[in-house]
Amino acid sequence: MYLEEQAGSIGAVAAEAPMRKRPSALSNVWKFTRRKPLGAFGFFLVFVLFVMTLGTPKAEFGLPSLPDRPFGFELGSPWLARYGEEANFYDVDGSLSQNEDPSFDHWFGTDNNGRDMYARIVVGARRSMFVGFWALTIATILGTAVGVISGYFGKWIDTTVQRFMDALQSFPPLIALILIVTINPLGSGPTASLMMAAFALGFVGITSVQRITRGVVLATREQQYVEAARVIGANDVRIMFRYILPNIMASIIVVFSTGIGVVILAEAALSFVVPQAVPLGTSWGLDLSNSYTRISTNPNPVFFTAGAIAVAVLAFNLAGDALRDVLDPRLRL
Repeated sequence: MYLEEQAGSIGAVAAEAPMRKRPSALSNVWKFTRRKPLGAFGFFLVFVLFVMTLGTPKAEFGLPSLPDRPFGFELGSPWLARYGEEANFYDVDGSLSQNEDPSFDHWFGTDNNGRDMYARIVVGARRSMFVGFWALTIATILGTAVGVISGYFGKWIDTTVQRFMDALQSFPPLIALILIVTINPLGSGPTASLMMAAFALGFVGITSVQRITRGVVLATREQQYVEAARVIGANDVRIMFRYILPNIMASIIVVFSTGIGVVILAEAALSFVVPQAVPLGTSWGLDLSNSYTRISTNPNPVFFTAGAIAVAVLAFNLAGDALRDVLDPRLRL
C-alpha cells in the first residue's frame, strides 16, 4: 500500500525527447557555403577544373600514364574542348588565322600558329591537374611515412631523419627539379618524361609534407589515448596505424588540397624556364613560354594562359584554407 502511494505521488514518467534529425548532405553544403563563401567558391572552381579534364573513356587499359591515362584507362578528348588543340585555322583568303582577338568562333582568340587558345587551355588543364594529383600523391605518401616515423620515435631517429631532410631542403627547388628531369632515369619519350616530371615534383615536396606531419605527430603521441594503447600492450606499428595516423588525417587532407595548387604552379614554372626538359604537348607552362615573347603584339595567349594558372592556384588555396578551418577543431567557430 505504501509503495502504491509513493508511486502515485511520483507521477507519470516523462516522455522521451525526440531525437534530432540528422542534417542532410544538401543542408551541410548550404551551411558550409554560408560560413565559408570563399571556400565554397574555391571548391566550385576546383569542380570546373575537374570537369575540364573529363573525356569519353575508352576500353584501353594498362599501367597509369600521364596525361591521358592517369587511372589506368584511356580518356578521350576533353568534352569542353570545342576544337582539337593542334588544329590550325585559316581565314577566308586562305591565310593562317594568327593572333586573332576573342570572338564567337574562338572564345580566347588564336595564337601565333592559328590554334584555338580556349581548346589549348582546356586540354592543358588535364596535364596540370593530373600531374599535380600524382605529384602530391607521391609527396603525401612518402612525406607522411617519414614524418610519422620521425615524430613518433624521436631521439636519434628523429635527429638523423631531420638532418637528412634539411640536406634535401637546402637545394633550391627549381634547381632540383631541373636536375631530376634532366637525368630522367625512366627513359625517353613524352610519357616517361611527364611521369618523371610528376615524380620530381613529388620528390621535392616530400620535405614540406614530412615537416607538417612530424609537427602534428609530436603533439598527438603525447595524448592519453596513445598512452592507454601502450599500457594495453599495443606495439609501435599498431599505435602508428590505428591511433596516430587516423587522428592526423585532417592535417594530411589539408596539406594535399593546398599543395596541388603549388605543384601546378611549379610545373608551369618548370615548363616556362626549361621547356626543353619537359615533354612537348599542350601545357599551360609551355604555351606561356612560347607566347610571352610576343606579348607586345598579341597579349591574349599570355593573359588567358597565366589567368588559367592563377585561377587553378587560387581555387586550391581557397578550398584548402576552408578545409583547414572546418577540419581543425581549434579553428571552428
